[in-house]
Amino acid sequence: MPPAWLPLAALAFIVAASATRVWAVERSHNVKAFSFGRHAALQGLAERHWKLAVVTAFALAAMSWLTPEWEAQLGRVIIGQGVTQWVASVLFAVSALIIVTAQMQMGASWRVGVPKEGPGALVTHGLFSWSRNPIFVGLLGAMLALFVWSPHILTAALLAAIWTLTLVQVRIEEEALRETHGDSYEHYAAHVGRWFGRRSIHRC
Repeated sequence: MPPAWLPLAALAFIVAASATRVWAVERSHNVKAFSFGRHAALQGLAERHWKLAVVTAFALAAMSWLTPEWEAQLGRVIIGQGVTQWVASVLFAVSALIIVTAQMQMGASWRVGVPKEGPGALVTHGLFSWSRNPIFVGLLGAMLALFVWSPHILTAALLAAIWTLTLVQVRIEEEALRETHGDSYEHYAAHVGRWFGRRSIHRC
């Protein structure tokens, strides 16, 4: 069995790596890497819900480690527990690797949120040649891992909430990228899927 503290450690690593990357980009490139200025009212609401979701994820991960008996009260499903927790462990590891790699590949363009002045340079290499949003893919993977590790009503609700927040944020980012990069982004979006996969464009 994987250690019971693994989900909490995985989430802490992802948050710490993201915060460190924000600090590094701001220090090295003199830009505001953490900003929700574009559509401030909507993004401000989303930002507050993102923070709540992160706190909730940490609380649920801590619960699974320190007070697993509480999860029984939430209707936790136990099916092949050892197997599912190993699956969740792999999902956590892959998700963390995707997030950290994608953040590094974004370079000076890495942002949390969309600032009023818009996004940075368009990034299309590395993981971004296979997904327009690999960081969100990794984040959703981590939330799916938490649900697989501890399948109950609260982890299911958290997964649904983060999926909804992701859809909102991705729409705002895509709008900003289209305005900033125009045809370059349209060409990129035509060849790379929003979540994953390359597209072959055949012209008659």
